Amino acid sequence: MQLLPLGPPALLGLFREVLESSLVERGVAQGLELLGHADEFWRAVPIDELRRMAQGGNAAAQAELAWRSASGVGLPKSVADAVHWATRSAELKSPAGEAVLGWLLYHGMGLPKDYGEAVRLFERAAGAQDSRGMTWFALCLLRGHGVSADMPRGSELLRRAAEQGSHLAQYWLGRLLYLGRHIPRDFAAAAVWLRRASDHGQGRAADLLARCHFFGRGVCEDRREAVRLWRLAAQDGVAPAMFCLGLCLYAGEGAAVNHAEAVTWFRAAARKRVSGAMFLLGQCTTFGFGVTPDPALGLAWYRRAAERGNREAEFELGEAYATGRVHLPRDLEEAVKWWRAAARQGHARAQLKLGHCHRWGEGVEENKGLALAWYRRAAEGGEVSAHIWLGECYEHGDGVAADAVAARRHYLAAAQAGLAHGLAELGRCQLYGIGGQADPGRGEAALRQAAEGGWRPALDELERYWFAEGERHFHGHGVVADAAKARPCYRKAGELGHRRAAYMLAECLRHGLGGPADAIQALTWYRQAATLFDAKLALADMYYHGEGVVRNYREAYRWYEQAVAQHEDAFALYSLGFCLLHGHGVRRDAKLALRHLRRAAVLGEVNAQYELGVAYYRGIGVARSPRLAMKWLRMAAGHGHEEARGFLERIERGEKLN
Repeated sequence: MQLLPLGPPALLGLFREVLESSLVERGVAQGLELLGHADEFWRAVPIDELRRMAQGGNAAAQAELAWRSASGVGLPKSVADAVHWATRSAELKSPAGEAVLGWLLYHGMGLPKDYGEAVRLFERAAGAQDSRGMTWFALCLLRGHGVSADMPRGSELLRRAAEQGSHLAQYWLGRLLYLGRHIPRDFAAAAVWLRRASDHGQGRAADLLARCHFFGRGVCEDRREAVRLWRLAAQDGVAPAMFCLGLCLYAGEGAAVNHAEAVTWFRAAARKRVSGAMFLLGQCTTFGFGVTPDPALGLAWYRRAAERGNREAEFELGEAYATGRVHLPRDLEEAVKWWRAAARQGHARAQLKLGHCHRWGEGVEENKGLALAWYRRAAEGGEVSAHIWLGECYEHGDGVAADAVAARRHYLAAAQAGLAHGLAELGRCQLYGIGGQADPGRGEAALRQAAEGGWRPALDELERYWFAEGERHFHGHGVVADAAKARPCYRKAGELGHRRAAYMLAECLRHGLGGPADAIQALTWYRQAATLFDAKLALADMYYHGEGVVRNYREAYRWYEQAVAQHEDAFALYSLGFCLLHGHGVRRDAKLALRHLRRAAVLGEVNAQYELGVAYYRGIGVARSPRLAMKWLRMAAGHGHEEARGFLERIERGEKLN
């Protein structure tokens, strides 16, 4: 006879008929024949009617009432009631009662834990074909709890119970096949048994079946079906399913993103002490996903999850103390405590953080050897950036003997994992020949690729290298000086933004060093280096004299002015004063001109000394003073200034010079 669906009025009518009949006194054998497997019957009996049957002496009803009291299904959980009703049922030799009493003994609920007695009761119940007894006895045989392990017998008994329609056995058989515990893993077979158990309301089976669909284990991958099954299991009160459903809604896997509903399920799972749900509630509350942002409340959720051992929450709590997040004081010692807790559970980023702390003595005593150990664990745990820090330790001998080859090997590992920083370090090794043969071509390519990957310092390293190469060839450091070889190096560094290299290239082009002179190109490179004082001065000179550009006194004056503002240089002061004195590119201002010339003259600029002497002799911008004029003219002449000497000779001959 086909089983009636659970819940319709016809089925409830049959329940009432059974309750009002003599079956209350004689058991429910006839009812079971009508309704199918015992699991179907007892799960649908209302609690009040079940209690009446139990109080009336029905041993099977007493067993079911004991089970509901133990599991908290349909009534408040009560271990005392569970023990009471299971004991009464077992005393009446009910296989179902013996099975439940055995379960209480097995778990030590209300009774001292006793695997041996539990197995004895399970075996008796199994002998009477009780589905729970068969299932639990099979599990004890598989686990070797209270009885010698017997895998073949346990597997056969569990399979027989499942084939006879026990949904509990179907769930456990599917679970063990899914996990590959005690029996060989078989996802396809697991999915079949989990489906059968799930179709009859086994929420835990629906949870595992959802995992099969989510990951495509034994069935076709179907994220939507996984979400549907998790929703059924979650509504049945299965905590992992609540968490997984929340995750799918949070991430948009198998369902549209719905942060608000995700938070609802995370809260439900958190109430069942799922630490991962507490952690994600912290995430949602901190960042305002599905709820109003509240960093303080988010931190409280992180703490609750961390105190329950969630390693992600432990890491985040460490981060909060390290940065002084929300209302927490910055406390590196407390941060280290939480990072260490996460690290001990294999959290690779926390292991990396601990490595940093021990390496530099932050929040903990400096210990470079221990730092190296944590870096290694982080790298082994999948934190590829740890290879970079391991490389640094080996390169510089921190906590280990310096080993450039090992350093380069770690940089290579980080680069192969796709880290731009690792690629940059590998490129640096290739440029300079650290830990292996130098290969500037490959090194430059690696550094450029690292820069394209977002590691901006890679180009800084490259420009420093090419500038250093340019300087080495230009000045003959370790090689024969050769400006021709320096030029392309300066150009490469200049193209990367190295201002000093751009200036040196401009100097080579302007003065024909290492190749033909090219004033126009020189002007371009001086402009690129224009933040440098030397480049400003060169630009001013080129505009003043019309080198590579049409002479432009106004532009020359602008550059001289900028040069003086940047650095008190004698020649720049003289040039600025000269322009002001003669009105070149600016309105003539003798007083301001002499102020600049006087500063330049004091700094030893002979041209300024000459101009100052002439100004005092002729009274240009100052009161005429032959004494001061002779002082400055003689000073300039003494430094070899020919015009100053000529001026003095004409004075001595009595020539009129005004």
